[in-house]
Parts: sequence; C-alpha cells; structure tokens
Amino acid sequence: MSYDSIREVIDASLGKVPPTLIIRGGTVVDVFTGSLIDADVLVFKDRVAALASPGSSSGEVVVDARGKYVVPGLMDAHVHVESTMLIPPRLAEALVPRGVTTLFIDPHEVANVMGVEGIDVLVSLTDGVPLRFFVEVPSRVPTAPGLETSGAYLGPVEVAELLRRPYAVSLGELNWQNILSGREEYLLKVAEALRLGKVVNGHLAGLGGRGLDAAVAAGLMDDHEAVSFEEALERVRRGCAVMIREGTSERNLDAIVKGILEAGLRDLSSFMFCTDDKHPADIVREGHIDHNVRRAVELGMDPVRAIQLATINIARHFRLDHLLGSVAPGRLADIVILDSLERFGVRTVIFGGEPVYVDGRLIWEPPKEVEVPERVLRTVRVSEELAPEDLLIRAPEGCGRVRARVMGVVPDQIVVEALEAELPVAEGYLRADPGRGVAHIAVVDRHRGTKSVGRAFVKGFGLRRGAIASSVAHDHHNVVVVGTNPGDMLVAVKHLASLGGGFAAVLNGKVVADLPLPFAGLMSLEPLDTVVEGLERLNKVAKDALGSSLKAPFMQLEFVTLPTVPEYGLTDKGLIDSRRYVVVDPVIECLEEAPGQVGE
Repeated sequence: MSYDSIREVIDASLGKVPPTLIIRGGTVVDVFTGSLIDADVLVFKDRVAALASPGSSSGEVVVDARGKYVVPGLMDAHVHVESTMLIPPRLAEALVPRGVTTLFIDPHEVANVMGVEGIDVLVSLTDGVPLRFFVEVPSRVPTAPGLETSGAYLGPVEVAELLRRPYAVSLGELNWQNILSGREEYLLKVAEALRLGKVVNGHLAGLGGRGLDAAVAAGLMDDHEAVSFEEALERVRRGCAVMIREGTSERNLDAIVKGILEAGLRDLSSFMFCTDDKHPADIVREGHIDHNVRRAVELGMDPVRAIQLATINIARHFRLDHLLGSVAPGRLADIVILDSLERFGVRTVIFGGEPVYVDGRLIWEPPKEVEVPERVLRTVRVSEELAPEDLLIRAPEGCGRVRARVMGVVPDQIVVEALEAELPVAEGYLRADPGRGVAHIAVVDRHRGTKSVGRAFVKGFGLRRGAIASSVAHDHHNVVVVGTNPGDMLVAVKHLASLGGGFAAVLNGKVVADLPLPFAGLMSLEPLDTVVEGLERLNKVAKDALGSSLKAPFMQLEFVTLPTVPEYGLTDKGLIDSRRYVVVDPVIECLEEAPGQVGE
C-alpha cells in the first residue's frame, strides 16, 4: 500500500470518510477463530476498512447480506491452469460464479513448451481479470532431463530471474527424485528460493520414511500427491503441509478428509485444498474449490473448518495472509456472500471491492476476443516422414509371442501400475490385444519435428477400436496416442499437428471428434461453453464409438505419460521406470518362436 492509500483506509476505518461499499447485515465467517460474528463489512476502495456493528454505518453502495454468510474468496493452492484448457479471461467466467478469487498457478505446462516466453504471455492475459494469479515458478523444465524431449529449458539462472518477479510466490513443485539424486541445478533452485524467502513446493508421490525426511530437510514445504490419510499424516507430522487434491483424474479428498475426521485431528492448519488439474466439464458439473468445500462438509467436516482449508490456511502457507484469506481490516476485499455454509450457495462475489457477480449474473464483462502472439499458436510440429510402423514395437527377431511390460491405468488417479501381458507378433511387430484391454500407446516428439517416438502398451482405457490422441501430455507435452491399430493412431497424430494441438478421436481412418487447443497446444481461446461441449462430445465418442471404459479418457491420457509418478511413465525416449528414473525395454522375453522358425 502507498502512503496515500494507508492514510485513506485509516480515515475510512475511523469513520472520517464514508466507505465505498458496505456489506450489511451478514454473518461473517471469522477464519482466525473458527467462529461466526454478526457485523457490517466496510470496504474502502479495494480494502476492508472495518468490521462494524450492524447498522452503524452509512454509505452510497450497500450490498444486502441479511440472512446470509460473508466469507473470504476461495483459493486454489496449486493448479495448472493449462489443464482447464481455458485462458485466464475464459477461466474467470467459470470460477468467479463459484466464489473462487485467487489461484496459485504452476505454469510448468506452458513453460515446458515455450519457456519464459510462454509464462510471460500467459501472465499477460490475466490483466483486468477478476481472479488473482500468483505464480509457483516452474522448477523442472524439463521434468526428466535426458529422458524426454521438451520445448524449453529453465535452468537456475532463468528460475532465479522468475523468482524475483512480483507475481512469484514460490518455487513450483519439485519431484523428490531430482532432490534425492543430489542434482546440482535443482539444489541451486531450492537454495535461491529459500534465500529469497519463497515457499518451495514439493511433489512427493509415493515417498515415505527416511526419503521423506530427506526431501523435507532439503526444503520442500508441501505436497499435493498424498492419496491416503496415512501418507498425508506422515507428511504433516514432519512439518510438510498437505494440499488435499480433488481434480478430474486425481481424487484424493474423500480418503484424506475421512481420515482426518476419524482421527479427530484438532489442528488442521497444515491442510489446504487444491485441484491440481481439472477439466472444464467437471468445473461446470460439480464446481471447483467450492466443490472441495461442499464435499468436505458432506463427509462431516465443520463448514467453517472447510472454508479455512480453502482460504486462510493457503494465505498463511504462501505468506500472504496480510493481504488475503480473511474478511478483516487491511485485507483485499475479495469477498463471497453465501445463502448457505453447508451448500456453499454463492449469491454475490466482490473482487477488490467491486461486485463482479450478483444474484446469478456475471456483471464483469469478459473480452469477446483475445489476441495472442502467432508463435504461441504454432507449437506442434510432427515429422512428415512418420509412418504407421513407427508407432509399433518391433519384436525380437524370430519371435512369435512375447511377455511385455504394460502400463496399467488406475481410474481417478495419476499413478500407473506395472503390469505384464502375453502379446502376439504379426509381420515382425508386437500387436495390441483389445479383447483383453491391452492397447498400443506411443509418444511422438512435437517440439522439434523429429521421428523420436516412445512406444509401449497400456491397459485400462478399454478401447475396442480406433485411437485417441492428445498434445497435452505431462510434463513434456509431446503428442501421446493410444489405439488398437497404427493406422488410426497416425491419423490422430497428424490431425493434431494440423490443429496446432488439442484432442482427437479417430475410427477407421477418419477423425470422428476433436477439440482444438492452439495456445501452446494446451489451451483453447474459445469460451467455456464451447470447450465443455467439445470435450463432452469427445468423451462420448471415446465411449460409444471406440469402447473406452473410462469416465474421462482424455484427462487420463494426459497423465499416463508422466515420468515422475510410480510406476511407469512414457516419453518420446521410451518407457520410463519412474522409481529408478531409467528407460526400460517394453519386451521382457520371447515366449515362443514365430511359425517357420523351428529347426531353421
């Protein structure tokens, strides 16, 4: 705050000048004590000036909150906005009506495609948007050096530069493998963040015991990868905050909240809510962080405690509680008025002291068109020489049947099981077995347009025919394609290149549904409804025409490639054992010779 603004808010607090807005007659949720108080909220410009006795103040702009609850704007402690497929102005249309006013974003998806330039363009699109965006500076671009092709590199110098920018609040999620391996560049990034007084976000999937001790000792301060209460408790007991994640394909809230309630934990200050990755159709269907609050209450959590996990706990963790996370003097006036605490029914949203959503109507006007640099729209480059057989695994010479490693998809989770299967060989290549649920999967370089292709098998998508493909593939964001035959797979890959990125479904050599995502091959420029309709059409086609058994096959497709989550990931370099961080051969052994080989 400037000198003049401090003087002004003092005068407003003392009643020497009238407030610019009064929220009258409501019940304020006091997130500091966990209690409810009846008070008028006096706002001067963008700040809360005072909590006054009901009816004791007058002003020109009054919001009637009688019989309603006044709460801080909700926050998401960790989100990759790219996963919403909506650029910031379009995302605001979806989140403001749900009472979300602040996002802590880790833009390592766009950073893996375009580096610092991509982050700069994304942040520039937040100007004038009624959402606060704080950046968790990407720490791992690329995520798995030497094991993938990415579009950019953010080393210690680039990360240090980004950490000094006003919007930077932390060093973004850093996976434990990079820390415990002792790689110098990652330790330098952590050291610089700590020197600057920034939070260091962790990515501790599957880690426990002494390894967890070492990661926390090295400076990692939180984790959003806990999938059970036992994992969450182990982290919190070591002073590592837990972001309870409820996204589209990663749903951990029920298990952790149930555990918290059953254990009777009294201090929940180390817990907070995040979405990590959530598709727009799920935001429309069930909500965003407001859904996390409602679901926690449904499970038995006190509504005020649930709101604390979505507000003050997050603000304190990121050392911003002097600005955000509460309805209190001096804080930014990001305020939500509710009909019900239990249902979290949003009536009004105030952002920076200005109403932006009132009685079911968004009164903030998003821009009709958004201009972005042309280069951002041309990031998917696939080799013109790519052929169907390039997407298949060549069998060992003379082999007619093999035992192969298979990636096992776990519905609603991003972990991948290490499975095995016996697979046939035809014309010298290993073949999928759709009848047993085993499909081909390949990752194709899209950053440099080379013929670098990683190949494996996957079980769990349930495809009976055709192929689905995505240019969103964490974290390298090459093109990933799953299919029952290489012809359809290749059509899907090349179609995405022609779109500039997105999702596609192919059957019998024809594209039957797609969703263009031209912003770095990750996000749409279109409004929320258009994106949701396109995604729903794709999911329906994948289920009805191709036979997929998954609720959200394209979200699952995005994460099956991740090389940092147990047990397997897939990059253009091959199948990755994510515990050992090495490329492994999909073929385990030859089980029988090909016909005509015996005795030759």
